[in-house]
Amino acid sequence: MKTPQPGRGAGRDSAAGKGRSRDPRATDDLPPRQPQQRRRGLLIAGIIVLCVLAAGGTFLGITLKKAADAGRLASSLKQASYYEGKGEYEEALKILNGLDIDDPRVKQLLDDVLAKKKASDDAARQQELSALLAQQQQLRAGLNELGEKLKNQPQKIVIQPPPEKTAAENATTAEKERQKKVQDLLQKGAAAFNAGRYGEARKDFEQAASLDPGNANALAYAGLSYLREDPSNPANVQKAVDLSNKAIDKNPDLWLPHRTLGEIYDSRKLADDAMKEYKIAARLNPDDADTLFALGKLQYRAKLFADALKSFDGCVRLRPDFTSAHFNKGMSLVQLGQGAQAIDAFKSALATKKDFADAYYMIGSILGQKGDSAGAVDYFRQAVQYAPDNPGFLRELGTAYMTRGDFSNAEASYGKALALQPDSATANYNMASVKIKLGKASEALPYAQKAEDKDPDSAPSAYILGLANEKLGNSDDAIRYYGMAVQKDPKFSPALINLGGIYDSKGMPDQALSYLQSAVEIAPESYEAHNNLGNVFLHKQQFQDSITQLTKALSLKPDARDTQYNLGLAYSENGQTTEAKTAFIAVLRLDPTYWDAYLNLARILVKEGNNKDARDILTKLIAKTPKADVKQEAQKLLDQLK
Repeated sequence: MKTPQPGRGAGRDSAAGKGRSRDPRATDDLPPRQPQQRRRGLLIAGIIVLCVLAAGGTFLGITLKKAADAGRLASSLKQASYYEGKGEYEEALKILNGLDIDDPRVKQLLDDVLAKKKASDDAARQQELSALLAQQQQLRAGLNELGEKLKNQPQKIVIQPPPEKTAAENATTAEKERQKKVQDLLQKGAAAFNAGRYGEARKDFEQAASLDPGNANALAYAGLSYLREDPSNPANVQKAVDLSNKAIDKNPDLWLPHRTLGEIYDSRKLADDAMKEYKIAARLNPDDADTLFALGKLQYRAKLFADALKSFDGCVRLRPDFTSAHFNKGMSLVQLGQGAQAIDAFKSALATKKDFADAYYMIGSILGQKGDSAGAVDYFRQAVQYAPDNPGFLRELGTAYMTRGDFSNAEASYGKALALQPDSATANYNMASVKIKLGKASEALPYAQKAEDKDPDSAPSAYILGLANEKLGNSDDAIRYYGMAVQKDPKFSPALINLGGIYDSKGMPDQALSYLQSAVEIAPESYEAHNNLGNVFLHKQQFQDSITQLTKALSLKPDARDTQYNLGLAYSENGQTTEAKTAFIAVLRLDPTYWDAYLNLARILVKEGNNKDARDILTKLIAKTPKADVKQEAQKLLDQLK
């Protein structure tokens, strides 16, 4: 029998292509012609009118001129009104200014246009002001962020001694004195800068630049001092930009002003400009770890993970104790799919900072993805040890425990996560899941309900509520919530699998079929999907289809006793007794107390005429004191063989 395809309905009759009958009242005839006598009367009347007009020619000329003027005015007013409606007030005013202002219609329209133009101009100015305020707020936020970064990243200036010959051979004494004073000011400014006295440093550098206007270093240091002095002040930032650009004009190979511009652009979220400046600074001075770190962060945000890895790797080579650079190197490797190398990078971060909880967490995540649940638990526990108030870490620890089958510890971890974040849909979902695993469906129900309440658009939240109800025997509610999960996400296979399973268990395999066929298509490697679909085919007496699905299920989970038993039933009903015997024997190897397998094996032996072996099996079964109904059935079959 051909398996029905899911989602196909009966075709509906359509009127498309059928011709419509014409309305008998309709006609294509021309309007009826008027009698000839009527036309003659009209002709005579026309001659009389022409005579009257000819008699009053002068009067007619004056009247026609006034009519023409009135027509032009009406046309101009109409055109001006059109421009007014389109918001083109300047065009409307050009037309109206050429008309007679004393005309009430002109004056009225002119007043309307002027009023609307004023309102439009006011709105435009307000919009510009709002945009400007928003821009300023964004700038202030960026500058405040930059200020915080700079507080945590103190930068030192080192003034290199000048070459032995800083002036021409014939330089005057005054010139040499000037150069010495410039150098002294640079040294003094550097000392003030390194001590955090940025205002004082700025003045020294500016004085040096005034004595030597071509000194790019003085300009660059002055720009950096303005930035450090008050990075949240737009005026200071603008001075830093101006002086840095002047320094670049004087010496394009100077790295520091590019670094300063990169910081400023970075703070204003101008990522492309910031990246450009950082790259130049890194090329001109490849030994500055802070520049490489800043560049790497921008490259990571831009999803240029290979470039980011290169920058962070260069950074840790220069500064092996740079904890954040090791961590970011690890994150770049994660994005590139290099888990083992990422773990090494995170461990390097831990070598510089033992209590770095994020590094423990990332190693735990990688190990969990690799199937090393024991390792994942160890590292998540250490992450929680150093960050006990992080609900995300607690949730992941609980999930690692769940993977290991340690449901009690998972329950404890999820409980701590919920204590910190009671309204988390994820934490409530997780707690409901572990409660169900622990056989506490009634305790799971309120957590499942809260997960659904907090994330009503989530298919998993509806699913877990359905699962809790199913475990409590509320099959109608379970069907309702599983159905809601499928509505929210038609490809959410757990809900499809369980929905099909419930319908099949209620003796409704036809309703179950389409859900399970969809589940198998969506999740072709799901044991549950193939197992449930195999059972549906078994109940529909489509035995070959059942054998196909149950065989696939066993390839995914070879130790599934019930699946192996049902496969034996399908083989038996399909007349494949040899395969059926093999299946029932496999069941008994997995579980020697699977009493029904003994009964069915004995029945097959009876069919084959092997009554002796059948009697032996039944005698042994009765001796094992199985359940009363099984023992009674075995005794009945044994009596028939005597």
